[in-house]
Amino acid sequence: MDRLTSMAVFLSVIDLGSFTAAAERHSISGPMVAKHVNALEAEFQTRLLHRTTRRLTLTEIGSVLAERYRRILADMAEAQNVARAAVIKPSGRLRISAPVTYGSLRVAPLLASYLELYPDVQAELMFDNRIVDLIEDSFDVAFRIGELKDDWLVPSRLGSYQSFLAAAPAYLAKYGCPRSIEDLQFHRLIGFPQWQSDNVWTLYGPGGEYQIPLPAARIRINHAAGLREAAVAGFGIILQSSLALESELSAGRLVRILPDYAPMPRPINLLHLPDRRMPASLRLFINFIKNNI
Repeated sequence: MDRLTSMAVFLSVIDLGSFTAAAERHSISGPMVAKHVNALEAEFQTRLLHRTTRRLTLTEIGSVLAERYRRILADMAEAQNVARAAVIKPSGRLRISAPVTYGSLRVAPLLASYLELYPDVQAELMFDNRIVDLIEDSFDVAFRIGELKDDWLVPSRLGSYQSFLAAAPAYLAKYGCPRSIEDLQFHRLIGFPQWQSDNVWTLYGPGGEYQIPLPAARIRINHAAGLREAAVAGFGIILQSSLALESELSAGRLVRILPDYAPMPRPINLLHLPDRRMPASLRLFINFIKNNI
């Protein structure tokens, strides 16, 4: 028999003073009430109630257990209320994983706006370009750029991640602007170790696919901000996301070059576990991102 139900029935017998009244409260039969009480007594191999035709009284052990049962059932009720509130009202903590550049420039501002709307929610946003495991790493959601391999996760497509070539006006004034894809071999190319390969850029243009080797890259930087600053300083040509470069392009500190040549756009997805009973904080966050990205 269900122990929690037996506890509740036992307490009803005490509070109401009869098996019949307890049966009515729980919509069960009188014999079923007796079975619940007997099950508890069998568990402890002792009587919990003294029963006469006129009254019911608790034994010493019955009195101790009744007090404990009230605490247990009260705690259970409180836990259920908290859980129900989390499903209905957004609260609690969200753990979010995102790639460094996309996370800092796009996810962080949106997360701040979301938290303004829901003050009872706390969030932890972790930047990492590696593919995290939502279960092992304890993340509620993950933003991912590129083709998906975790086909058991639930994706929400958010758009495409586009990258292109750019350089500073000072660099182009000193070394000239590439006029063709072949001209790149005569320029300084600033390598990004985490982009495609350490030694090659794969670009697509009017003539199809082009493999641009980087054997002579004098500097490699594994962070978009560092790449951007090196390019702004006039050191060389970078291949970076439009998101990372948009402010520098608008201000004229960088100029897009060879606009007909770029990597293939990569999909951006928001991933979460296949849980139909997700808390309100997570459900509303996913909807907020999809509506505002």
